[in-house]
Amino acid sequence: MGGRCFFFFLLLSIPRASQQHRLHHHHARRSLAPHPAIGPPAPHPAISPLAPHPAIGPPAPHPSITPLAPRPAMSPLAPHPAIGPPAPHPAISPLAPHPAATAPSGEGQDPDTANEFLSSHNEVRATIGEPPFVWDEALAEYARRWSDLRRSDCTMEHSQGPYGENLFWGSGQDWKAADAVKTWAAERDNYNSSDNSCAPEKMCGHFTQIVWNSTARVGCARVECIAGAGVIVVCDYDPPGNWVGERPFNANS
Repeated sequence: MGGRCFFFFLLLSIPRASQQHRLHHHHARRSLAPHPAIGPPAPHPAISPLAPHPAIGPPAPHPSITPLAPRPAMSPLAPHPAIGPPAPHPAISPLAPHPAATAPSGEGQDPDTANEFLSSHNEVRATIGEPPFVWDEALAEYARRWSDLRRSDCTMEHSQGPYGENLFWGSGQDWKAADAVKTWAAERDNYNSSDNSCAPEKMCGHFTQIVWNSTARVGCARVECIAGAGVIVVCDYDPPGNWVGERPFNANS
């Protein structure tokens, strides 16, 4: 369609241009006939045709401006000396929302629930001989924010943040903090410490994260999903565990 319109426009413009050319040519022929009462123009006696005006020479640059000189106080590509690249907020991971946002309501904010999460983890670690976790409110806040995003769909989806992370989902509304930790800890039966692997087609990574030797802090949240779709529990760990090729604890434990 565009090609035909363009071609049609050209067809319309050709006779119009030819007409203008003819009119212009006719007018030019008439203008070449000299007027009978006027002879050829005589030069002005007081002005030489090619002599420049005696009082005006070629334009001189302004004496106080160098045409191409850069501003002496500013380097065109140099960054401002007082501003460096933006630094991440030290207390918030890259995927965490802004600290001024309102924290979602969740059982993870309840001190009793926080103690239940912490004590349940430390009971499991004690059976391996690992030192107890410390509750970290920044991790708990991170877990609360992520779990709140999952309230609408109640999906088991990791936040892909910088921490270790365990997830739990249960149908109904009666699941507590300790229930989630016990479910993860039950994977101990699936872990083979002799070759540092999980049993075939079994999971053991939740358990190994709980007892990982270098992990020192934990923070968790529990939220009830919308429309009674169940309960989601999120626990985040720092430093993270489950590094490939490393053991979670001493094999003799």
